[in-house]
Amino acid sequence: MSAGGAKRLASPRAPVLEDQSQRQGWPGKKQFGNKEISPVATITGLTVRDIRIPTSDSLTGSDAMNPDPDYSAAYVELQTDHPDGLAGHGLAFTIGRGNELCAAAVEAWKPFVIGLDLDDIRADMRSFWRRLTGDSQLRWVGPEKGTVHMASAAIINAAWDLLAKMEGKPLWKLLADMSAEELVACIDFTYISDLLTPEEAVEL
Repeated sequence: MSAGGAKRLASPRAPVLEDQSQRQGWPGKKQFGNKEISPVATITGLTVRDIRIPTSDSLTGSDAMNPDPDYSAAYVELQTDHPDGLAGHGLAFTIGRGNELCAAAVEAWKPFVIGLDLDDIRADMRSFWRRLTGDSQLRWVGPEKGTVHMASAAIINAAWDLLAKMEGKPLWKLLADMSAEELVACIDFTYISDLLTPEEAVEL
C-alpha cells in the first residue's frame, strides 16, 4: 500500500453532528434541561485500560455456561479542557480472554471523539450515537454486534458520565430530571421505529 493510501486510512471521515437548528430536544449551548451549566469544554483525549480481576481463582461469578470467568473491563476515560479538569468514565465488561480486543476497538474510535465540543454532544446525543455507529468501514465489523459495539458503548457511557458531572449531579438524577421529549431525543430509533415511533415513546 502506498504512503498516501495509509494516510487516508488513518484519517477517517467521521459523520458530523447534526445541525442543531434543525432538531428538537435538549436545548442548545450554555443550557442543559432548564438549567445553566458549567463552562464549555472540548474532549482532548481518550485513554483505555485493559483491567482484569482473577475471579476464576475463587470461581466468583461462575455458572454452568461460564465456569471460570475473570471479570474484566475495557475501561475508558474521556479527558477534557474543562477548567475543573472534568473527565468521563465508562467501561465494556467482559469475562477475561478477548478483553484486549475491546480495548483495541476503543482505540479505533479515537478520531471520532477527540476534538468534539461537549455542547454539541449535550445538544444532540442521538447524533453522537450515530457518529460512533455510522462509520461505513467500522460498521463492517460492528458496531451493532460484538466487540466494536461494546467499545462504542463504553465511550458513549463515558460521555454520559461526563455530561452528568458537568451538570453537577449523578447520572441517574440527570436522566430522571429530563423531560420525556428530552429523553426520547437521545434515542436512535433507526431499527425500532416500525414498532415504536418517537412520538409514541413520548406518550408512554
